[in-house]
Amino acid sequence: MHSITKAANWAEQNQTFIYQFGRALTVEEKAIACLVKVAAPEQVHIYEVPVIKRPDEPELAALCEEYGFLTEDTIGLTLGYGIYIKQGYLTTRLLSHELRHVHQYEQAGSAEAFLTRYIGEIMQFGYLNSPYEMDARAHEVIS
Repeated sequence: MHSITKAANWAEQNQTFIYQFGRALTVEEKAIACLVKVAAPEQVHIYEVPVIKRPDEPELAALCEEYGFLTEDTIGLTLGYGIYIKQGYLTTRLLSHELRHVHQYEQAGSAEAFLTRYIGEIMQFGYLNSPYEMDARAHEVIS
């Protein structure tokens, strides 16, 4: 199985997990979602966790290691309409950043399409200079 397909499957499984154990956005959080152009804020769920874990699948874990993705310093991760937030780090700025990734997922049309572009950008430009990350930072709401 191709690594993008594995990553998309992992993302979709985690989105389902976030739906089961997380919570829907508050009214205030839905307003932030609208500001960053999320089309369906009512579908977004957040799950606060002690640590955002890398995939267990060896190939995906190795890619995360190689590109410095999902480290112990990761405080937010968007997987479709599911968002992991590291406990103690939920701020308007972080939430707006992650919600912009939700918008990007919506525009891409699927986890596989989003991840194909996102991973390609990180490999080409590095995490900080990837266009999706630059766009998310440009849409951060600072309160």
